[in-house]
Amino acid sequence: MNDCTIISYPGSGSASLLSLTEARSQYMLPFAGRFRVVDFTLRNSFSSGARRTILYNNIDDDLEEYISLYGPFDDQKFPPVKVVSRKYSDIGIFYNLILDSNTHYYILYNGDNPSILDFNRVMTRFKEKRAKAMLFRLPVEGKHSMAHKALVADQKTLLKVVNQAMKDRRESPNIFEMIINILINRGIDKSSIQGHYWPVRSVTDYYSLNFDIIRNSEIFGLLYHEKIIQSKILADGYAVIGREARVRRSFISDFCSINGTVENSIIFPGVNIGRGSTVIDSILLPYVRIGEGSRIECAVIDERTRREPEEQWDNIGASCRVGSSEEHIKNTDFPRSLFESVTLIGKDCRIAEGARIGGGCYVSSGLGEEFMRKRFLYDGESLVASRAPGGAPPER
Repeated sequence: MNDCTIISYPGSGSASLLSLTEARSQYMLPFAGRFRVVDFTLRNSFSSGARRTILYNNIDDDLEEYISLYGPFDDQKFPPVKVVSRKYSDIGIFYNLILDSNTHYYILYNGDNPSILDFNRVMTRFKEKRAKAMLFRLPVEGKHSMAHKALVADQKTLLKVVNQAMKDRRESPNIFEMIINILINRGIDKSSIQGHYWPVRSVTDYYSLNFDIIRNSEIFGLLYHEKIIQSKILADGYAVIGREARVRRSFISDFCSINGTVENSIIFPGVNIGRGSTVIDSILLPYVRIGEGSRIECAVIDERTRREPEEQWDNIGASCRVGSSEEHIKNTDFPRSLFESVTLIGKDCRIAEGARIGGGCYVSSGLGEEFMRKRFLYDGESLVASRAPGGAPPER
């Protein structure tokens, strides 16, 4: 498939993921215990032998730096992976990118959701049809839907559509969906892709999907036994399980230090869990530190991005209680994002020692000690950067 360019474009629903996409794209979202979503996207391209992959990014984050760890690509005239920032996402620049990549075929799909897709089979079916463009519906929960799709087109057809859209001065918040819809309205053939595609629509979706993938023996085998996906999350060393630690029914990644009890949880690289702490039914994202004697239940503790040696503070202080065993708690401010009692603690939070945070709660990135004067956040409450405790709630 070295005559093909794969173009991944972002979806539009990331606001519902709260801190998980507050200052990073869905591409950079940690997923399935060890990876980031972009690792799945690149796996689909590399396994198909695509000559080039273009990733459109709608947030200025570390995606390009992360992609560079897959290199070096310096010896090639065109790097096989190119990140295009939202500053350069107008349709004219897209037209020039098609000319620059100069492959015979193009695949466009919403690649900032995790997926395992076989684009070789897609291209085989496309070529058998001898079509100029085809739409392939993606599988979601065993069914195929037009809401999630991949477009395959030859270069001449794609350039013609893009050029006409420029002449007509068409505008859209998502130029890729616009191009796909133009071709759909022209009556192109439709088919379906076999594989896995997991749209992440809410924090609770994110929580559930991580567990679904880890518990699915077929998918887990693909990810971890056949090693078809590479992760560039830095993990220097093995996981260390302390003498007093207990681990049951959990996934523990590399470079962790576990000195407490972990049950039915997913622990990403670099996590440190203090002595006497208990983590149950929870997901701890990369490099999070849990103080001694804390209890975390039904929670997602977002990534720690500041890891300088002089900053060895805990994200969750000693003797804290985060989350709840009660069922069906919704967040009052963000009921469509946080429900089923899942609590989300944002990136780089510093929760004070002895704090109590209930079920279905949300603390946005970088907050914690200075706001937790009473050290209580009751079930369904939020602590967000736009307001101090007692202030007006955010818009839903």
